[in-house]
Amino acid sequence: MKKIFTLALMCLLAFTGFSQDPGTFDSSFGTDGMARFAPSTSHDFLEKILIQEDGKILTAGRSRYDNSNYDIYVSRQNADGSLDATFGTNGISHYQATQAIYINAARDIAFGNDGLIFIAGYTYDFTNNEGFVLCIDENGYEYPYFGNNGFAISEYGGGIVYEALDVDSYGRPIVTGYLNDTIVVRRYNAVGQLDPSFGDNGTVQIGFDDALFSFGYAINVLEDNKILVAGTKVELGTNIQNAFIMRLKANGTLDNTFGNNGCLNLNVGDFAEYALDIAIDADGNYLVAGHSEMPNNSETLPKYEAYVTRVLSNGTVDTSFGTNGFTRFELFEGEVAVNNSEAVVGAQDGQVFGTLYSFDHDTQESRAYVYNLNENGQLNEDFAGTGILPITLQSGDVEVRTAAAAMQEDGKLLIGGMFFNNDGYASDVFVTRINTSVEGDGPIDPEVFPADVLVEAEAINAYSVKATMTPNEYTTEYHAGILAVEFFNTIGEDLVVEALKADGNPLTGVKEVTYNDLTPLTAYYVVVVAKNEADEWVVVKGEVTTPEGIGYEEIEATQFNVYPNPATSTIFVETNGNAQVSIIDMTGRVVKEMVITDNVSAINIEDINQGIYFIMIQNENNRIVEKLVVK
Repeated sequence: MKKIFTLALMCLLAFTGFSQDPGTFDSSFGTDGMARFAPSTSHDFLEKILIQEDGKILTAGRSRYDNSNYDIYVSRQNADGSLDATFGTNGISHYQATQAIYINAARDIAFGNDGLIFIAGYTYDFTNNEGFVLCIDENGYEYPYFGNNGFAISEYGGGIVYEALDVDSYGRPIVTGYLNDTIVVRRYNAVGQLDPSFGDNGTVQIGFDDALFSFGYAINVLEDNKILVAGTKVELGTNIQNAFIMRLKANGTLDNTFGNNGCLNLNVGDFAEYALDIAIDADGNYLVAGHSEMPNNSETLPKYEAYVTRVLSNGTVDTSFGTNGFTRFELFEGEVAVNNSEAVVGAQDGQVFGTLYSFDHDTQESRAYVYNLNENGQLNEDFAGTGILPITLQSGDVEVRTAAAAMQEDGKLLIGGMFFNNDGYASDVFVTRINTSVEGDGPIDPEVFPADVLVEAEAINAYSVKATMTPNEYTTEYHAGILAVEFFNTIGEDLVVEALKADGNPLTGVKEVTYNDLTPLTAYYVVVVAKNEADEWVVVKGEVTTPEGIGYEEIEATQFNVYPNPATSTIFVETNGNAQVSIIDMTGRVVKEMVITDNVSAINIEDINQGIYFIMIQNENNRIVEKLVVK
């Protein structure tokens, strides 16, 4: 029987047009530039913003779900600021790493491979902290093949907090925070287990001989998979807090070519210094933002100033930036306050953007601001007239704080934070969009039409399926393959699509393909992925069953080969370079994992029980998953 399948991709939402009024709120976003919402009925805190390729906006934080306890929330907004009803429940999803616990708090969010999203944070039960990494899919649901139903929890016995998260080129989440008063950096593998090839079985703990305590607050993974970590350390004997930035190699060891044996003390002020965020500018320099206690303070309560500094890739402060390497934001008039710089956006067109908020000890109020610096670290007075834009209070609010920043491809700036009411708790979270003078890539052309492919699939005998693919006029290329439905459902659509996209011989025009060596009485998917001129992708999946077992058509991979299969004691993996190999059982548990460096590597599997497994091979550019039978 012939079956016909077709599906069209919806056009991406276009960004709004470019503004010539830098430092003004974009009136096309939300209400007068502000999109405000409440993940719960009260006590909501936004921590981070992330922008998808299609312009949709993710935020992560915590929300109070009963009288005393907090859960993790993740929201997704459309490009106009409205909540995206296709994500979670009406645009918001809630999660609990551990139930019946005081705090489940998200601290950071990052994109993984295959459309996955990682969230890192911590739990607190009035006695102990535990760090967690949560993996969700593009629709906001826990990804079942990562950790335990989406959660990888530290389970260290308390005392560990994850403050920041990034993902390396292999799609592996890397976190930093602190454990027993020392900096901790951890890397997880694709299934949510600590990566044994990183540090000591997945964990790097860093203490300093001259420090009583040390804490990691920010992380950024570079293109070569080296890792930047920033934070603060408390000196022995003096209790002075020094802000620092360090660089680790991809394996977790300190990079001694950076700073002083891998670490640079920033020397921001005289006493209490914090480094809270890291960004990379277009020249590969490191921007660090934070705050420090002001020297010679005559007030009873401490006063702080926010700062931004630029660090060269060799681990020295760039003294051409600001004043001797630092731009400082001193207290605003009338405030006896704490000033925090908690988010910085990498330089765009030579400009630097970030957020700060100040807390007035006298009035117990917070005020929030957005800043714009030129490439020399000086305030850009073309932005809001002074270089600093206040985020104004709205009716019923007594204070406002900013916590996150991100820049769209069109150069507009997104700022996230919280409004607070009279009881001192955040009542609503918000995202605001601000016009800048940055020339971005501009809006997506709304006239680009979606790709589409008509697939006609027919079983011609018990062992063969013929597929005829007919693309529409807007399809620039497409890729096709066939997989058993059981195998497809096990590994997920994202992995299949990724493997097909990696095919170096894309199809164009009408093509007829016959797939042979199939198994009788088996349901198969013919899968086609296609793109248009804007690189928007569509997935077409058609099911066909052979007439008269389990057989699988392997995903072709130009870079990997595994043999023999089935195997008894040894398998050989062919690659064209370094790769990570994981053997995973049917429950998702990794039973063997290693990094191979030879073009042909022999792997002993005598310690693996008989059965059906999946072997996952990935390098910097590609990943495949195949069935492996051990006899």
